Amino acid sequence: MGQFTPGIYKGSAPGNAPDNKASRIEVSVTLSEDRIEDVTILAHGEVKGVGFGIPTAPVETLPGLIVKYQSLGVPPVVGAEKTSKGIIKAVTKAIAASGANTAKLSAPVKPEAHPDTERSVDFLILGGGVGGLAAAVEAKRAGLNVLVVEKGGVTGGSAARSGGKLLASGTKWQHQQGIYDTPDMLFEYMMAQSKGKADKAKVRYFCEHAYDNILWLEEMGYHVQNVECIHESLFPWRVYNSPGGHYMSNGQGGEITTVMHHEYERLGGEFVFNCGLTSLIEENGAVTGAVCDYTGGGTLTVHAKNVLLATGGSAQNREVNEKMYNLKGYYCSVPATNDGAGTRAAIKVGAREFVSPSIQVNYCGLTSGIGIFEEAGLQVNERGERVCNEWAYQYVVGDALRASNSHIAWYITSGDEPYPAVKEAFARGHIKGTTDWFADSIEELAGKMKVDPEKLKATVDRYNELNELGEDKDFGKPAEYLFPIKGPKYAAFMYTPCVTVTYSGLVTDLCARVLDNSDKPIPGFYATGETASGALYGTVYPACGTSIGSAMIWGRVAARMAAGLSMM
Repeated sequence: MGQFTPGIYKGSAPGNAPDNKASRIEVSVTLSEDRIEDVTILAHGEVKGVGFGIPTAPVETLPGLIVKYQSLGVPPVVGAEKTSKGIIKAVTKAIAASGANTAKLSAPVKPEAHPDTERSVDFLILGGGVGGLAAAVEAKRAGLNVLVVEKGGVTGGSAARSGGKLLASGTKWQHQQGIYDTPDMLFEYMMAQSKGKADKAKVRYFCEHAYDNILWLEEMGYHVQNVECIHESLFPWRVYNSPGGHYMSNGQGGEITTVMHHEYERLGGEFVFNCGLTSLIEENGAVTGAVCDYTGGGTLTVHAKNVLLATGGSAQNREVNEKMYNLKGYYCSVPATNDGAGTRAAIKVGAREFVSPSIQVNYCGLTSGIGIFEEAGLQVNERGERVCNEWAYQYVVGDALRASNSHIAWYITSGDEPYPAVKEAFARGHIKGTTDWFADSIEELAGKMKVDPEKLKATVDRYNELNELGEDKDFGKPAEYLFPIKGPKYAAFMYTPCVTVTYSGLVTDLCARVLDNSDKPIPGFYATGETASGALYGTVYPACGTSIGSAMIWGRVAARMAAGLSMM
């Protein structure tokens, strides 16, 4: 008798859906007496560009690998672990439904080993995120021999996991919605947000070419869904949603990255996956290639006329970020590969480091679903102190909370505000395992929050006093966003700091060339994306879409410079 009862069996498991929505992966598994004959994914709701939509994504690859190795121990796709684990769990349930012993099928399959290899190209791109992909397409169109080396198993980087927003001005979509805007107006806004600290030349170049970015994507099949506001308080509307996106949504960035991925492959471009940068090759002051190690073993040495560093930011370098920016236990949704390794490798060959005094920090309720987005009620730091106008742009609020020397924050309410998320969270009551608290008095609430009761009571009393006055004399919040906190029930929803974009990295010039410590370009060496984006920020992230757009612009500029062409 074989190990399986022949037949077709079904299973399902949670996946990794965009926008924090529920998702289940449904599979069917065909078994003969001795083999897993077929694995088919029947339905899923995964993130495009991460879970599915490109040839190396888990939806496309894992069913075949399970059949190939006859194992449930196939390694997850690096960068798409949640989807990978969901598929494997669903297949496990399906096989278990046949009565088979799944434990016997779970021995780990080792990642593929590679022989040590040495090769040469015109343009080596380290990192397959949005900046690397933009550079790859531009370079292939210019006729260069291009190689993209990606540490993970999928392209897209942080951008694919994001809300897929782009920032631009003076566009046809704005015109269609009756919105007047110009690159000059966007420039003034961004410089004001940076308090004059951003690099004027780079901000100007970004503003003048952001629209071209979107048109360039559109030529490849990308579609803009609509234009929306940066924040209710900020006009004109100039943030562009990818299909399925809306305000603070997440998981639509794959609409941007997949069109570039497929265009690069259509042009004959080559990827190397699961291969991380170990060191850059430096010869006579120039960067001439890189040494990269495969996850499963083996070294790839690439000699190149030009090298682009597009390895992402350092949001996952928690030790450094927590110490430098007074953070503790922050939430982070970007790939684990965003650890600053590329920047460290560049510094070793003489690149000048830019260390930002700030970092992008948002605050979100991981169990309540409330965040510093549209909800504008009373928000306090970990000591129960109010520190800002809560209706301000979310990154302004986040920076104010962080600057108040607070590792967490709280949303204080009695549940009768007009915000749907607040009403829903309040109606659910206390859910076991959450960090949210409910009480019959502010003093009781303070005790559960481990906050000084007198201080929190004084903060709430003052906030209610301002409500009665109809004027926020402390922080200038518009009167229409003042709502009293009167009970009889009270709630405190905990905010956890969230970091997705970092500002530190390398110093580059307008041509995306990496500068040395004497501010001279290092020959053959370029950088884009979070690796080199700090010049666009002051202390506050100016708007959704800045990071994606700037990575694309200077990725394309780097490719054009490497090809001996003019800038965009």
